[in-house]
Amino acid sequence: MKVIILPRKAGAVMYSVLLVDDEAIELETMEHYVPWEQAGIQVAGTARNGKEALAKLTELKPDIIVTDVRMPIMDGLEFGRRAKQIDKSVKLIYLSGHNEFQYIKSALNIEAAGYLLKPIDMEELLVLLEKVKKKCEDEQLASEGGGWQLEKLLLRIVRESSVQRRLEWIRQWEKAASGFLPHQSFGAAYMTFEHPAFRSKSADGAAVDKAQQPSSSILPADAAETVRDLLKRRLDAAIVLETGPNTLFVLFQGNPQQWDIAYWELLREELLVVTAQGEAFATIGLSGPYKGFHLLKDAYEESQRCNEEKLYRQAGSVIRSGSDEIVRQTDIPVEGAAASLIAAVQAGDAERVSLVLDDWFCSMRQERIERNFAVRAVIQILTILEQHFTSFMVGPLRDQLLADHWKELSSLPTIAHYHAYALRFCSELVKAAAERDVDRHQSVAEQIMKLIAERYHLPLTVEDIAKEVYLSPNYVRTIFKEKTGETILDYLTRIRMNHASELLKDRSLKVREIAHRVSYENVSYFCSVFQKHKGSTPNEYRKLQL
Repeated sequence: MKVIILPRKAGAVMYSVLLVDDEAIELETMEHYVPWEQAGIQVAGTARNGKEALAKLTELKPDIIVTDVRMPIMDGLEFGRRAKQIDKSVKLIYLSGHNEFQYIKSALNIEAAGYLLKPIDMEELLVLLEKVKKKCEDEQLASEGGGWQLEKLLLRIVRESSVQRRLEWIRQWEKAASGFLPHQSFGAAYMTFEHPAFRSKSADGAAVDKAQQPSSSILPADAAETVRDLLKRRLDAAIVLETGPNTLFVLFQGNPQQWDIAYWELLREELLVVTAQGEAFATIGLSGPYKGFHLLKDAYEESQRCNEEKLYRQAGSVIRSGSDEIVRQTDIPVEGAAASLIAAVQAGDAERVSLVLDDWFCSMRQERIERNFAVRAVIQILTILEQHFTSFMVGPLRDQLLADHWKELSSLPTIAHYHAYALRFCSELVKAAAERDVDRHQSVAEQIMKLIAERYHLPLTVEDIAKEVYLSPNYVRTIFKEKTGETILDYLTRIRMNHASELLKDRSLKVREIAHRVSYENVSYFCSVFQKHKGSTPNEYRKLQL
């Protein structure tokens, strides 16, 4: 397989830039108020710190990086050093509010293309960008090859929304990709690597829940290079892009035999052996054959859609288009399953919990419930369990059980992973039910919880609660904190916010009315507390639920 890099000519293409700054206002100003397009530059993405930017670097492959120096987590200088290790050709422009020689010296040691002081002088920035672009052009004209540049070009083609600009990239592609023959069909393969939802069965035959985080790294740093080497031996021509965490995109040409699903199944197994770290499975979405490089983006998007079909699969596979099965955008019933789970948890019957979840998620897959509706159904059933077993949401289990379900589930790749997540949650409830403390202090804590459940909508103080349980306020505070891990006030606030979130589903109720129903006279203060607990304002939360 032969790959040749096209030298970029001045003004022929747009360069891409990654913007990095921990100050949201300054980042937004840079993104929207600098005339990037007039300067022949396109904003590929933004990041709030060096660590986040480093994660985006491989995916976005920018030509230029404009980064602040002083940032939390990973500062600009450390990010610059690591960025240069990944892509020696990337051009770094540093921004700083500190006119300090040490910063400038450090930036120059990293071969920075420029160093500007804040606030940014627009004219000074544009002059510097022109110099940086010229340096990019000179380097590309001097280059006789280089897969990294060709990958950047392909990445822009498949992600470009403007038809006119995409055709411009494609013209460059046709001249550069001499390893690809214009009269021969090409195809796209979109590969994702995931941890299995469940581990292999244990000695007694029971499925063991996988505790490893699905988002953790599966592919090693040199995975793309390893795949390139393998496909070079297996296909007539291939280009491999790392388009995200544990995700590879392959553009290829091959003989008719190399288009068979069976051939790609063998490739999939071989790829797992040479790339994946630990227990994992791979899914390959395979496009049909295309002729004409103007269809590169179509092939990419088809392979991506095929890969998304993994939502309904239980393990990795090669998926090709041609399925006429409809995805249903409808809610799945949760009440019956929730009632069965409550009964099973109360009885401490882990086997029954597992069977109920097996049936419910099997139905979700068979009915091909659309992803967002599936996530919403899982959240609904977990919320019902949380509300029923409120007294279990205490101590060490509190943080584990009161997770941000929407955030966690949205990051999972398949319904099988949703299943594992729900099983883990229910298993912790069963464990909590079995280990629940029944001593006197626990009884007092439960009395307080019951009292709060009955009177959360009324003005309620620790003194009021202490009178009801015939103990001093200080003693009540101590007992409750000991048994629940949180203060009475924190618990009361959480219960009120939970009820408020339920009331927000009724669009006929105004936010002011809801605030009053959970004992908040000051609406602004209620909104502030709600946002702190739920991560969004009442109105934003309402929009997400409808």
